[in-house]
Amino acid sequence: LIGTAAAYFLLGGLLVGRRLAAAPRVHLACLGLLIAVLYAWKYWLSRFTLLYSPRGATYGASYTDLHAQLPAYHILIIVALGVAVVLGFSAWRRNTRYLAAGVVVFLAAAFVGTVVFPALVQKFSVEPNELQKELPYIEKTIRYTRQAYDLDRIDPRPFPVEEQLSWSDLEENPATVNNVRLWDWRPLRSTYRQLQEIRPYYSFHDVDVDRYHIDGEYRQVMLSPRELAYDQIPQRARTWVNLHLKYTHGYGLCLSPVNRVTPEGLPDFLIRDIPPRSEGGLDITQPAIYFGELTSAYSLVRTTTEEFDYPVGDTNKFTTYGADAGVPIGDLAARLLLAWHLKSSKILLTGYFQEESRILLYRRLQERIPKLAPYLIYDADPYIVIHEGRLVWIQDAYTISSRFPYSEPYRARLNYIRNAVKVVVDAYTGRTTFYVFDDEDPLIRTYQSIFPDLYRPAAEMPEGLRRHVRYPEDLFSVQARVFATYHMTDPQVFYNREDLWEIPRETQAGNEVLVQPYYVIMRLPESDQVEMIIMMPFSPNNKDNMIAWLAARCDAPHYGEQMVFLFPKQKLIYGPRQIEARIDQDPDISELLTLWSQRGSRVLRGNLLVIPIEKSLLYVEPLYIQAEKGELPELKRVIIASGNRISMAPTLMDALENAFLGEEAPAERPPAEPREPGVPPVLEDTAAESWRIFREGQDALRAGDWEAYGEAQRKLEDLLQRMAEEVQ
Repeated sequence: LIGTAAAYFLLGGLLVGRRLAAAPRVHLACLGLLIAVLYAWKYWLSRFTLLYSPRGATYGASYTDLHAQLPAYHILIIVALGVAVVLGFSAWRRNTRYLAAGVVVFLAAAFVGTVVFPALVQKFSVEPNELQKELPYIEKTIRYTRQAYDLDRIDPRPFPVEEQLSWSDLEENPATVNNVRLWDWRPLRSTYRQLQEIRPYYSFHDVDVDRYHIDGEYRQVMLSPRELAYDQIPQRARTWVNLHLKYTHGYGLCLSPVNRVTPEGLPDFLIRDIPPRSEGGLDITQPAIYFGELTSAYSLVRTTTEEFDYPVGDTNKFTTYGADAGVPIGDLAARLLLAWHLKSSKILLTGYFQEESRILLYRRLQERIPKLAPYLIYDADPYIVIHEGRLVWIQDAYTISSRFPYSEPYRARLNYIRNAVKVVVDAYTGRTTFYVFDDEDPLIRTYQSIFPDLYRPAAEMPEGLRRHVRYPEDLFSVQARVFATYHMTDPQVFYNREDLWEIPRETQAGNEVLVQPYYVIMRLPESDQVEMIIMMPFSPNNKDNMIAWLAARCDAPHYGEQMVFLFPKQKLIYGPRQIEARIDQDPDISELLTLWSQRGSRVLRGNLLVIPIEKSLLYVEPLYIQAEKGELPELKRVIIASGNRISMAPTLMDALENAFLGEEAPAERPPAEPREPGVPPVLEDTAAESWRIFREGQDALRAGDWEAYGEAQRKLEDLLQRMAEEVQ
């Protein structure tokens, strides 16, 4: 409209005397009529956007939206259509007053209807009586936000927290105690890299948590695939032939239990080295990784030159890709297309191709899977699984929306989310399969209708893979943050924010960070079986104590079930930050940490885990030592806390025994082992004397008396030598 009027004006055809010329008048009036009709349609559609209004006490349509803004939209629709009629009428009359009046009336009505009237209703009617006016809309926001984030299925359960954990409770829960995670993924990845990368072109990108049956026992493990990192290949070796024909794949993985440590403080590997050496029945028959998180370059396979497989001493072993995956490139037409697509003339000029040659494209998971389903959102942490001797990736995928009515947005990006799909990618062949795990999600049902050949039901996933499906961490984090507010279902309590929760904080590498969700194997209260769950503790808003913990189950047949365990509000339950403070205030622990930090090394504190056992809580924090100029963290101590007990020892069991058996009556201690025949009785006196001197040395160490400490160490050496001679 503006452009047309300007054109008429510049061409001198807009006015005849002091009136609009006939042709411009008709033309401009018709354009104005169309604009008025479009505005009527705009106001019709704007009624629905009130469902996402942020105006009221909560997200969604509020009292003002429905009692002021919505009627105003209806009036504006009528006004806009009326103005359209007036403009159409004025097109055939020389008098322009109707045209001007219609425009003025429309602009005035739009300003009053969308700005002035709703603001007056909000200020003078709603704000003085906000709770009364907004109560029904707060109820809708609570109900639909919980539905959108799948929080309405969370089962609230009381957890009394009696803080009377005993040694017998620990003995009755061996699977929980034996699966306490002592390795944090960050120091463990550094240790893996130092011990098991073998060659500079291999890399451990991430460390995943999973579970396996090992020697008949359900064990939690940590594992990391040994991928080929192209940016770590020596610069002079980064030729086109090496990058695309020779260095084609990673090899194997490392796997270690979460709670086992060697005497040197290093992980106790169940799978290690190249080719993989396995224990516990976890054999790998196809260790090559052609598809993964780091495989960013395309690979040309089945060529006339063999691929590098893995190093053997000072030489290398070579192989030829054995699967039928990839795109055939034996004929000239395919090579021409690929040369154009990859912008590489070398594909046309190379002499390494033969009839069965193939190209593997989009090998990086973060690129490959979205090529097939770009409308899904993918979890940040795909994890690798050993399945029937092969390495297989599992990637969680989400359906999301930002248009769920009355649901409060999460970080302004989404207000609806479901973990509807599990994607499985074979690390050798790249075969990618989408399994639907949420048939009730309307979005995935729609995608299934559009792409019926892409999705398969969850029941078709092999049973061996289903045992490794886990509740995804990203989804659990989103739900936990939303649930911190939307666990309140009473509208008045919600309005007053009386029971707001938050994610607690802990110390990591000298900095305070939010506690991350963590996987544990344990027996849930009122359950008979141990299982893998993901959990997160909560603290009251601006407080450090703990108020609840949220859990989601990972194992069949209870996969996806969620519950929140509520602590009594009338008693203090220590939170992670308070336990950290108690650890720092313990004189023995504090002095030892200070001593370790002054000898060219650095103390790393692992995740502080909160482990529910029976009706009590056990707090566990591992400590690692790392040289300032090295990247080989070693697990040196484990700190446990329960109730008023705090104990630190080289192993978890030692710390538990010090804390619980050290305070029980002699009758409650386990019976002493019978003495072996032939052991000299004098050893008992020597052992007692050794213990006394050791304690004296520790007292001198805490007092900073290095001379006395050295003297105690010399005495202790003499006693140990005497004991050795007695045994011989």
